[in-house]
Formats: sequence, structure tokens, C-alpha cells
Amino acid sequence: MRSDHRHIFRPGEKLAWTILLNLGITIAEFVGGLVSGYLALTADAVHNLSDVAALVLAWFGIKGSQRPATKKSTYGLKRLEVMTALISASALVVIAVFIFVEAYRRFIAPQPLSHPALFLSVAIIGLIGNLLSVWFLASEKDKSLNMKTAFLHMAYDAVSSVGVIAGALVIISTGWTQVDPILSAVIGLMILWSSYLVIKEAVLILLEAVPSEIDFDRVHQTLLQVPRVRNVHDLHIWSLSSREAALSCHVCVDPGDYSQGPEIIARINARLYAEFEIGHATIQIETEDCDRTDLLCRYNHHE
Repeated sequence: MRSDHRHIFRPGEKLAWTILLNLGITIAEFVGGLVSGYLALTADAVHNLSDVAALVLAWFGIKGSQRPATKKSTYGLKRLEVMTALISASALVVIAVFIFVEAYRRFIAPQPLSHPALFLSVAIIGLIGNLLSVWFLASEKDKSLNMKTAFLHMAYDAVSSVGVIAGALVIISTGWTQVDPILSAVIGLMILWSSYLVIKEAVLILLEAVPSEIDFDRVHQTLLQVPRVRNVHDLHIWSLSSREAALSCHVCVDPGDYSQGPEIIARINARLYAEFEIGHATIQIETEDCDRTDLLCRYNHHE
């Protein structure tokens, strides 16, 4: 019988093995960078560490979503991954600044590098590990935002490893050591960009903003297209986690249709999940239009 990694391991198990693989790569690159003095390899180790953090967060997301709700945490621990992401991404910004400072110093005053075969070998091992991680997560990348993010992190790190190897070859063949701080600065920029995206998403989730992949106006129009729905107000959409969104709204129907409330709510829930993957919706059926003056009610009356 043919063995297939896509069926042997579940997503959480794939992430666990990928975390262990990349943690080993990170340690090897740190040691190789410190011994040889190759800053780009150390910077790539930090970049790979950010990927390990992203993988850990994805794993927490899967495990957190499996935790049952309690009377203290009625949605479970779905935002645990968001809080951890914000902390780790902020720490990576500090590390990136340190890389920039050290790269500047080495560009102004180049330092000789030792053990060229060592840092080249470690860089190649890192690339192989990144490619294995990409292959391992490829079958899961379209199944959830968490898995897609983890896959992209591994793909970007593979590209970074190629740059580190190219820099090592340049140093070995030409002796031009200033390519080291240049590559380090590029990797530092990649770390900053990745950290910015994580911080931005985490802050928006904590501020209960509408998820970026959901169009508020389209949701509103979709609700109005449900049979017997006359108007919608008090419409709120927010993120429970990086993968789950919630919605609440008041739906106006004609007095004669009020008895059909359960059927209307079922249709709304089905449409919301099918078109927007919104699985947590609280719908209140009413027979009178909104007469309040808050922004969303005013939006629904005048737009």
C-alpha cells in the first residue's frame, strides 16, 4: 500500500512535525552563524524562528478551536493565538532592529569570516528543511487561513535560504564579505514585513474589526436578498480568531411573516456560512424598522 503524508497525519500533527524540523534548522543556523561570523546566516535563523513562532501559533489556533466553551470563556480560547502572535511579532521587530544595527556596523567595518564550508553546509541544510516543510504543508494550504499562513511562511523562508546560500558562494569565490550585511538587511526587512502583517491582523482582531476578507456591504445586500427580509439594521461583524468570524443583526419582516422567524433565521445562517463562512450569527427578528440614530442604522436607512 502506498504511503501518503496527506492521509497519515492530521493538520495539527503536520504542524507539530514541521515545528520540530524548523526548530532544528533554527538552532543549526544560530550555531553556524555564531561560529563562522556569517551574519546573514544568523539573520536567517531569526527569520526561521519567526516561522517557528507562526507555526506554533497555527498549532495553538487548531488546539484552541478544539477547546470547549465554558461559562467564563463562552467562545473558548479562540483568541489565544492572536495574543501570542502580537507578543511574538513585537519581539521580532526588536530583533530586526538589532540586525539592522549590526549589519550597518559590518558594512562600515567589514569583518573576516571563518569556516566557509560550515556556513555553506548549514545554509544548504536549512534550504532542504524549508523545502521539506513546504512539501509537507502543501496539501493543507487551502483548508484554512492558519495553514495557508504557515505554508507561506515556509515558502518565504525557502527564498531567504536561497539568498543566504548565494551570499555564501559569493564570499567563498570572491572574498567580498560586504554581501553579508547587505543580505542581512534584506532578511531584516522580510522579518519587519512579516511582523507588520501579523501585528496588523492581531490588532484588528482585538479591536473587533470586520475581517479583511469579508465585505460589509456585500453581507448587507446578501441579507436583504433573503426571502421575507424587508430591512436589516444593527449589523455588526467581527473576528473571533484569525479563522472565525461572528455576526449579529436585527432583521425586519412584515408582521404577517413574523411567525416564519425560525425559517428566516435558518435561511440567513445558511447563506452567511455558504458565502462568507460566518458560523456564529445572532439574528433578532423584528417587525418595525430601526428608529435609532447610530451610524449603522443610519447607514441602512439612507444607503
